[in-house]
Amino acid sequence: MARERRKGIVGKVKRRLGRALADYAMTADGDTLLVALSGGKDSFALLHILQTRKKWIPITYHLRPVHVMLGESEDGLRVERLKVQVAALGLQLELIETDIADRLTNYDLPESPCFHCARWKRKALFDYAKKHAVSKIAFGHHRDDILETALLNLFYGSSFSTMRPHQELFSGGLTLIRPLAYLDEDEVIAYCRHHGLPTDSLPCPFQEATGKRKAMKELLANLQRDNPKVKNSLFHALHNVREEYLLGSLPIKCRPKGQNIF
Repeated sequence: MARERRKGIVGKVKRRLGRALADYAMTADGDTLLVALSGGKDSFALLHILQTRKKWIPITYHLRPVHVMLGESEDGLRVERLKVQVAALGLQLELIETDIADRLTNYDLPESPCFHCARWKRKALFDYAKKHAVSKIAFGHHRDDILETALLNLFYGSSFSTMRPHQELFSGGLTLIRPLAYLDEDEVIAYCRHHGLPTDSLPCPFQEATGKRKAMKELLANLQRDNPKVKNSLFHALHNVREEYLLGSLPIKCRPKGQNIF
């Protein structure tokens, strides 16, 4: 049986997820994890893997799948589909109601709607976790998400930073984990297809067809076609920051008053 589990995409996914959990010390015996379900393939694949692997791992943990409702017309369809999927795993979906759709529609927002939606959904999750005394939230971000975020921050945010697989917030009061950190998107899709899980998601009326993240996704794909080792190299670079060869903070005396040095 153990030998059978090591074969194919299922074995690869479970090995890499297990290694990420161990490398970043994401879970401990007796943990309760809020699993953030967006309605897309990545977060549900994460829930599926975490639930099914409980049969043979030496620790126990409790999963609480939770979905943030935006308060828009597609909420009903999205929730019904999620309820069926979650129930098939023997779990019960928890819902957080918000007015995010109203804010996205009526507020004059300086950045893209996706930026604000993600920020407000995170806040709703953080508040829910605090209310229910849960200290860990699992997100379905995979390696491509981490690399795209690094490129976004580098090109548009003037920093070399990204989402961390294990991140503590509020002086350790809340921990965010990303167990799919060692998996690429195409591997998550292959896992879903193997198990007959949906690989699509209901369209969001606020999602941008184009944007900076889409451009980073295309850039990364183009680089990967030219050099199949690009993703590995960039991912390792995020662990191998050589500060002695970075510029560091610009000295105050070198900053012209009232103007940009460039």
